[in-house]
Amino acid sequence: MNKNILIGAGAAVLIGVFLYFFLTNKRTKVFNWNESYNIESQQPYGTFIMHELMKRSYDGNYTQINTPIANLLSTEYSNSVYMLIGENAYYTDQDLDTLLAFTYSGNETFIATNYFPYRLINSLIDEECGIIDFINSEKADMRLIENESEFSYKHIYNQEATQYSWMYLDSLECAENLSVLGYIDNNKINFVDIEYGDGHLYFYTTPLTFTNYYLTREELLAYTEEMMQVTHGENLYWDEYSKKSFTPDKSQNNPMKYILSQPPLRWAWYLLIFAVIIYFVFYAKRRQRIIPVLEKNRNTSIEFAETMGYLYYEEQNHKKIADHIWSLFLSYIRHRYYIHPQKMEPEIIKKVSLKSQVAESDLEAIVKEYERLDFKVEISSEDLMSFHNKIESFYKKSK
Repeated sequence: MNKNILIGAGAAVLIGVFLYFFLTNKRTKVFNWNESYNIESQQPYGTFIMHELMKRSYDGNYTQINTPIANLLSTEYSNSVYMLIGENAYYTDQDLDTLLAFTYSGNETFIATNYFPYRLINSLIDEECGIIDFINSEKADMRLIENESEFSYKHIYNQEATQYSWMYLDSLECAENLSVLGYIDNNKINFVDIEYGDGHLYFYTTPLTFTNYYLTREELLAYTEEMMQVTHGENLYWDEYSKKSFTPDKSQNNPMKYILSQPPLRWAWYLLIFAVIIYFVFYAKRRQRIIPVLEKNRNTSIEFAETMGYLYYEEQNHKKIADHIWSLFLSYIRHRYYIHPQKMEPEIIKKVSLKSQVAESDLEAIVKEYERLDFKVEISSEDLMSFHNKIESFYKKSK
């Protein structure tokens, strides 16, 4: 039989098998709605956004812990914050001693888990104090003691509101060294500060609020930003190790088991095996392998910038570009200095000036220039260039 006919027949069979499984199998959901609290996960209940925000906030003073904390934390550290966000916290006795000594020496510990770390907390307050309980509800309202504003959280699973166990603390009256920092559903405590030696331990019962799904909503991001203001350390130690269970299943995951448990991945695996078999049937006798011609890597960043610039140039809508520059300027202030201006009022200008170390006069000049341009229906390229230069000057001067 002609070799080309065999190759064509094999390709036709492969395509037919693929189309059969593609058309007869149900599409699976795009998102994984399980609570992973994984810093690399961009799924709804991963902590990719929270991790990136904290990492950028602390800049070069950030350390990720991937080994037992007893190997890393020390009482010699000062002005530091230890942070763990996850379903639960798993500590050995040596880890607990290290964490307590770290806190006692004047540092801060921030733990956000669904389950109360009794072994740790009972070292700080009476064992009869602190009982964790829960509310079964689709949504819960959060607020901090320093701010009467309430932030409403609704639990979503598969794009639908579902019942969720919102944890809170009870029976804390007997703890003298404990302060309440936040509530859930008006009067149920979910955020506390326990003084220990020269340091503080903060415990929060609702880590779900730190996940990607909620941090993409600006109104809820404000709640997280206010909560993070309780910590004052300049160095951050982010613990990824202690939120993993000691059970061997966690460290001995079988990738093939997961692939075969997901219909799309399972059929992709079968098709891959089938394709490999086809390959060896028709190409096993090849004496010399094909040497591919590799194209040189190209940097398309400049081409992209030139294309976008050309499109804006063709449109000649300077007013639109000025509005876009202004939006980016406000976004820069929000994310770098945690200031959320609706309008650049004098008091907002003063706050931005203090944090950025840029003169108030420079900021006032930017605001007045934008107000002048915003009043116009059309603006000239000279006006746009002047406005752009003022903004760029601010970026270069800001700290």
